[in-house]
Amino acid sequence: MKKKFMAVVAAVLAAMATFAFAGCAKNGEKNILVVTREDGSGTREAFDKYAGVTADNIRAGEIQKDTNGMKMKVSSVESAIGYISLTSVDSSVKALTVDGVEPTADNVRSGAYRISRPFLMLTKTGVELSPAAQDFYNYCMSSTVKATIEADGITTTDFDNRTAYTAPETPLSGEVILRGSSSMKKLMETLVEDYKAFGGAKVAGVNFNKSFLASAEGRSAVKADTNNGNVIGVASSSKADAAYEEHTLCLDAVAIIVNVKNDKISNVTAQTLNDIYTGKVKKFSDIK
Repeated sequence: MKKKFMAVVAAVLAAMATFAFAGCAKNGEKNILVVTREDGSGTREAFDKYAGVTADNIRAGEIQKDTNGMKMKVSSVESAIGYISLTSVDSSVKALTVDGVEPTADNVRSGAYRISRPFLMLTKTGVELSPAAQDFYNYCMSSTVKATIEADGITTTDFDNRTAYTAPETPLSGEVILRGSSSMKKLMETLVEDYKAFGGAKVAGVNFNKSFLASAEGRSAVKADTNNGNVIGVASSSKADAAYEEHTLCLDAVAIIVNVKNDKISNVTAQTLNDIYTGKVKKFSDIK
């Protein structure tokens, strides 16, 4: 009798466990997948500063090494949250408002959207750029590139005060080494192609050696330039150093992104992001 009773109890408990598991699978909410960028990313530097997180307190589930990796992860995982350059946002992800402010070019220029940062060109302190590097730099920092900037970045409030670019009178040749931020990859590659088209035969002899991994790569490359003046770094956040000079090309912002199917969150604050990225909040439904 006792054995029969125990068998019945075991069967009931098993059924209850099965029901509970099925209920969780059907109605349960998954923990937030917290995605961040690697150390040295300018986008991460800007995000961490706003959210008040550091390498010591962040509790990320995954680290992505570039903008595309971040975007692909968030677009494929419904419970994920991450951040990318505003200029890289498309229909594959959902950009959240920050403190109730939409991430738009106008809001970045006005300062209303708070997670903004400059897109910078870096040159080595005390070293004169080579003729080819100087000409490309002049092109990038001219008013001529406004349409390109506004297609892939955000113009500064004083952009119209820049002078127009004029192609060199005599043909140029030489190598220009571009290194730095993955957030600036699309913009810089577009500027290179536009520069070649605009300059035509005058700049046909200029060759570009490009790599866009992270802002830290751009800073290191400029520092390591052996006084040839052919290295231009690009960075998506400011980090002062006596070894290089920072020149603001244009502006950008960091967009907080979630999966397009995520209907649990539409706005975040610095505190919200801090709670998520330090592990205090595990689920979107727990956000107050």
